[in-house]
Amino acid sequence: MVSALAAAGAATQRLSPARAAVVARHVTGSRYQPAFLGRAVASVAAPLAAAAAVAAVSLGSARRRQSSVVRASPLVAMAVDFKRAAAVGDEVLVRYTGTLVEDGSVFDSSEGREPLSFTIGAHEVVTGFDKAVRGMKVGEKIKVTLLPEEAYGQRQDDLLIGLPAEKVPPGLEVGQQVMLGQGSQKIPVRVKQILPDGSAMLDANSPMAGKTLAFEIELVGFRDVVKGLEVAGWQGKRFQVPFAVANSPVSQVLQTPSWPPAWPYTAADFKRQDESDDSRFYDEPRFVTHIDDDAIASIRGFYGLHFAQAPQGEYSVLDICSSWVSHFPEDLRAKRVAITGFRVWELAANKQATEFQVRNLNVEPKLPYGDNEFDFVTNVVSVDYLNKPREVFQEMHRVLKPGGVAIMSFSNRCFSSKAIAMWVANMSDGPGHCQIVGTHPSSVS
Repeated sequence: MVSALAAAGAATQRLSPARAAVVARHVTGSRYQPAFLGRAVASVAAPLAAAAAVAAVSLGSARRRQSSVVRASPLVAMAVDFKRAAAVGDEVLVRYTGTLVEDGSVFDSSEGREPLSFTIGAHEVVTGFDKAVRGMKVGEKIKVTLLPEEAYGQRQDDLLIGLPAEKVPPGLEVGQQVMLGQGSQKIPVRVKQILPDGSAMLDANSPMAGKTLAFEIELVGFRDVVKGLEVAGWQGKRFQVPFAVANSPVSQVLQTPSWPPAWPYTAADFKRQDESDDSRFYDEPRFVTHIDDDAIASIRGFYGLHFAQAPQGEYSVLDICSSWVSHFPEDLRAKRVAITGFRVWELAANKQATEFQVRNLNVEPKLPYGDNEFDFVTNVVSVDYLNKPREVFQEMHRVLKPGGVAIMSFSNRCFSSKAIAMWVANMSDGPGHCQIVGTHPSSVS
């Protein structure tokens, strides 16, 4: 599912232009996530400077993958039909408490939070939980016990990996999550043991693997999707996004934004597990996409609607943190498409770009362009890696024309060792991630 947040400001005087910011969120997941699995959909709006209008969108359906739980908003439209039995394809809201059978300890719960929303049969939660909800009716409560095969599987000894002492980096600690592998083949593992000779034992199993789980589940209702939303875009023009999900969980988070009077973050919020040279981490070209085909289609559709507001054949686009593909519409009619990114071979392969510049924004957060050059600035699934986002957003503000639009997209799938600390602190917090991204442009003067 792709989500987007959009805020637009009408163009004011040239010396104090209002720009529009749009943040798109696609939620996918990873089997290495330790939390109970679910999904999120939504979108909200964030201003880049003075925003005149705020609108939230969540972009249509996509092929969903497992991800950490993000609870549904209480503002979600919910159908309460006490005779209806939950079936495959239904999007349901449930309350639950999960405990470990071995000691009765609670490992996950919706207590004190909004109900969990997921689609039955869409592989958004573990298999046993999905099957248990089928046939339930609103108000019904059940207790189920899931063997490992119905949950996170059995532990596998071949996923225990020894790391020689000479390859153990300084400061490695038991319980720490690190990335293992080369190029695009890196996977997250946890440090299981540091041995006396300085070597380490790494564990690629899920922390929940091999455990028998018990759940108490209550079906709260069925979620009704409301599609179609009006948003503000280029030069403040308003238009309809027909495939937007207007009542998704994150869609509410910035409906009435309240920005902090001062920059709320500290240097620690932008620390990363792996502070080594990024050029070593991204040492090989990655001619892959990091979101699925349906998500890409939704983003392209969203871009297309925004780009259509500008004069065709005349507008200019800058794609930052770019690669070999920018996910723009195939019939893109821009006069100029500039891209910046990390790897020259990836940038050179981008067929829609008219020009490119190699730039590591974590080292040099300065865009190599003049003031007021672009109608749109875009970014796909990279904002969570920026360790100087305030400076980068200042630069986006500078290079955008008055009334221009910035579009940021992000996902809860990432290289966790390279993402900033406050992002990975809760990978399931879609509304929180939107708030983080929305705060960056609110600090632009």
